[in-house]
Amino acid sequence: MLLHNLVQHADSREDAVPDYYQLRPIMWQIDLSSTSDAKPLIIDLRPGKGEEPRRVTAPYTGRSGKNPPPFLLADSALYVLAHPGLVKGPDGNKVPSTDQKDITRAQERHAAYRAMVTSWCNEHPGLPQARTLAGWLNGDSTPGRWPEEMDQAHLVAISVDGEWIHDLPQAQCWWAEKVKSTKSGKPGKDQEGLCLVCGQTGALLSTLPVPVKGLPNSGMNTQLICLNQPAHYRAGIKQLGATPVCVDCGTKATTALNALLADPEHHSRAGDSAIVWWTRNATTETDMWTLDNPEPTEVAQLVDGLNHPHKGRDALAALDDDAFHAVTLRVNTNRVIVADWITIPVPELKQRLGTWFADQQTWDGWNNTFLYWSVWRLSLAAARWDKRKNTYIDTTVPKHLQADLAKAALHGTPPSAHVLPVLMQRIRADHHIDRPRIALLRLALTRMTTRHKELCVPQLNTASTEPGYVCGRIMAMLEAIQRKAMPKVNATITDKYLTTAVVSPRAVLTRLRIGARPHLRTIARKSEPAAKAMENRLRDAFDLLDALPAHLNAEQQALFILGYEHQRAHSARAAAEAIKAREAGKELAADQTADALPEAAEDANAADGTLW
Repeated sequence: MLLHNLVQHADSREDAVPDYYQLRPIMWQIDLSSTSDAKPLIIDLRPGKGEEPRRVTAPYTGRSGKNPPPFLLADSALYVLAHPGLVKGPDGNKVPSTDQKDITRAQERHAAYRAMVTSWCNEHPGLPQARTLAGWLNGDSTPGRWPEEMDQAHLVAISVDGEWIHDLPQAQCWWAEKVKSTKSGKPGKDQEGLCLVCGQTGALLSTLPVPVKGLPNSGMNTQLICLNQPAHYRAGIKQLGATPVCVDCGTKATTALNALLADPEHHSRAGDSAIVWWTRNATTETDMWTLDNPEPTEVAQLVDGLNHPHKGRDALAALDDDAFHAVTLRVNTNRVIVADWITIPVPELKQRLGTWFADQQTWDGWNNTFLYWSVWRLSLAAARWDKRKNTYIDTTVPKHLQADLAKAALHGTPPSAHVLPVLMQRIRADHHIDRPRIALLRLALTRMTTRHKELCVPQLNTASTEPGYVCGRIMAMLEAIQRKAMPKVNATITDKYLTTAVVSPRAVLTRLRIGARPHLRTIARKSEPAAKAMENRLRDAFDLLDALPAHLNAEQQALFILGYEHQRAHSARAAAEAIKAREAGKELAADQTADALPEAAEDANAADGTLW
């Protein structure tokens, strides 16, 4: 199914790459003149610092073995110019190697390259470019000295009057036939059969002709299908003998996959994985489906389609016969691992994406806006927090988490079971709570449990009596009282007691309630209505429970954090509204007086800043 859809995609692409061609970074250009006997120009195309290399569609196929064959016209300096490679000289600078083994190896590779290019020139005597190239080859095509910065691995391509020779149709056809004859098996053996991809009878491949490029940790010859060990054989048959794929299908599938991996609009990296996607209709926009940089307007449209079914007909409009394909790939010892594969209609994809963003939606109380997070940002939230550098340690992100979250988004399934325990362990250890962590917490709770759906929402639920959720709210209220009484406090009660309060709230919250009394007296000296309002809120929250729980289970601990954050966001919203009312000259109620204290405004801004 994967190969079949890749072949379909290759047939539908308007910018299809020629068979056995691939985007490659050209470092040097040898430009020949068709009108004079002037020496060829060797042009340095290497990128400057911070620049992207110049990529050109050039001949390419998988090669390996003791004597790997050359590529037509565009190859490394080892093949094109017999460059022996750079080594460190006596003065510490790099110079061409003078080792006889390196020189002999370079000459052998160059001889094979000359033989292939000469063969192409001899078969196209009527081409002016072929005649110009043959004249250069018959002369001294190997320079006595190479540019100092050139190394043997640098890719070199040849042009005539500034036009690449390998872009000629005659070069493309000749190279395709050359590779097909090599990859379809040894001469004299029956290589005809039924292709499992297209269902047609034709010449079959012994190995896929084009390796997969662009995957994290991929090597020089990473294969999509590789059966080269006895444990992999089927009925004693190795490689593609038991998985018949014709030459055309094998070429189109791997070429299309490489083209998608080279297109930033059709792939994204997720740690050691790469997620590649495309649609049956090649013109369908896919920017939103990367999940890496969700546009607020498009996200709002998708979520609106879930909340308003009638309006959603417009929000989720798409061609019914279009389909979305996505595959997650990894590499293991030069073999591609298909970690996930999905094919769904485009409208269903948009429904799932809308649900994904709704499930991880967070509320910025101070600015009264809803926020949505990319997959990589959610995965980073599960990493360790470095308090000294005030940032996450990206090397501590759980393995494959980003790819697993993308899979959950596309399949509409819960994230991996370890996400919630790992996230809670991070929060208890570093006491850092920000909106991406709350979003990941909401996502895990919403999709992994059928209980407490009324709590797994972006905003505060003041009527809930769930013990963990209420205890989290109480913790936030006690912290707010401390901050109002001590605006410049260095370590809050959350910094000191969160780890214990999440697990055993009764012991901690009872003690902290007693400790809040002198803070309330301090606040009362500045504003008695504010102190009474904060005390009443705290009492009302305690009254929601018959008794504080002695211990909380894993799910209740997550609800504790959710309740804590919901209460903080709610308080920030109230503070913002109270400050606006005061600035407008309106008389404030007792509750608004507490929220509109200068310390409250300063604290709300500071607390909001720590959430990013």
